[in-house]
Amino acid sequence: MDNAATGTQRNDRLMLYDIVLLRTFAAVCDTGSFTKAAREVNLTQSAVSLHVKRLEDEVGARLVARNARGVALTEQGEVLLSYARRILALREEAEHRLARRGGGLLRIGAPEYLDLRPLSAMFAQFAARHPAVRLQIELGIGPDIAALLDMGELDLAILSRELGEGDGIALSRERRVWAAGRAMRLDPDTPVPLALYPPHCRWRQLALGELDQAGRTWRLVAQSAGTAGILAALDAGLAITVLPQTGLPPALKSLGEAEALPALPDFEFVLRRGRKESAAAEDMAESIVEFFREPGARGVERGEVRKVKPLRGHNRRNGGAAGHGMRENGSPRP
Repeated sequence: MDNAATGTQRNDRLMLYDIVLLRTFAAVCDTGSFTKAAREVNLTQSAVSLHVKRLEDEVGARLVARNARGVALTEQGEVLLSYARRILALREEAEHRLARRGGGLLRIGAPEYLDLRPLSAMFAQFAARHPAVRLQIELGIGPDIAALLDMGELDLAILSRELGEGDGIALSRERRVWAAGRAMRLDPDTPVPLALYPPHCRWRQLALGELDQAGRTWRLVAQSAGTAGILAALDAGLAITVLPQTGLPPALKSLGEAEALPALPDFEFVLRRGRKESAAAEDMAESIVEFFREPGARGVERGEVRKVKPLRGHNRRNGGAAGHGMRENGSPRP
């Protein structure tokens, strides 16, 4: 009698499965491996195993069995997988519909040196389609923007990378140039005066590496965490720097072989998505990709659009202000 009553209570109990556990379970089934599933959902393998175990405890039955070929579903696992896919699909559908109707904040990151003015019309069109969504644009040094994205503090980010390296959707291939104020006259026989971002900036590392490899001496005149500080040093004729050729301000000029400066490698802008998915973020991502696809949209070579799985980033957040100092490349590297 007691056993029957207990069974009835168990059957009548409402089971509310954690959506996170269901997503992990579906990833294990799709990839056939706990290790691959961990990469898919950005968790450790032990966390994936724990999620599956918790789900088995909730169901009261074993769901998967490991074998030499990977993972095999039990009969109960096959039944749950069917429902899990439907639950996940319904949740995604609900999120998209509610996101279109509701408001929210869309956070976009970009490097300081990216000229955003050509994208202004696209931002305006997005705002018209999503009047309740507020746009927030974060500018900073590339590694800092990547770190914010990986910490979940940005929804989308436009970043630069060396050709073919890293992750993201390739947008456009562009040229780097040595940039200086119009009045700058650089003597090939004197150390190159530089205005650069802080040491963890890859563009700074690249510039110093190219000069060292070419045997050209240099001195650090100004360091700034923002482009405004760099441009101020260039406008004053104190230094030169490295910038994208596209969007180079009219008050600046590019330098090169005549000043005994080494050629700089091309790079590409890429788009990376954050952890949180939303209809607004997807719409903005599609708009950015389409903008860069347009021939001549920014006067640069059209990028090949390809998708790569997100790569976890690191480095600290953006900070610091413009600073001045003198450092020769005969002294310890910054």
